[in-house]
Amino acid sequence: MKEVATVKKLHGKNATVVIDKKDECSKCGLCMFPKNASSIEVFATNAINAKEGDQVIVECKEKGKMLALTLVFLIPLILILISGVIAYTVIGKEIWMLILSAISIVVWYSILPLIDKALKRSDKFATEILSVIPQKNKENENE
Repeated sequence: MKEVATVKKLHGKNATVVIDKKDECSKCGLCMFPKNASSIEVFATNAINAKEGDQVIVECKEKGKMLALTLVFLIPLILILISGVIAYTVIGKEIWMLILSAISIVVWYSILPLIDKALKRSDKFATEILSVIPQKNKENENE
């Protein structure tokens, strides 16, 4: 998904960009905007050497969303199912299903920040600055 953003701060070959929320975004709720926010700051790769204050086109990789949904929602559900089945068949008491499921979820969400850190280092899921939007010169507008 491509969006218009403004470069706020440079960090070497990366930049913090600000994306303003569009009117359509308030109806959808599927993107990364908090409910009452008018803009968000995103860390993006800056291979084109955009400068602070430049308006740019950024691309947010779509495949990262599916991976995030899988890591945060699908894998924990599978862990609950597996740990519940193991506890019920091996031990036979329902309380152990709950205990083992809770332990597996705590372990998973303890490991998840390490996975997130590794994925942030990968360029496959990063937001990327594609191009700088040329600004009209005020002198040219007056002519």
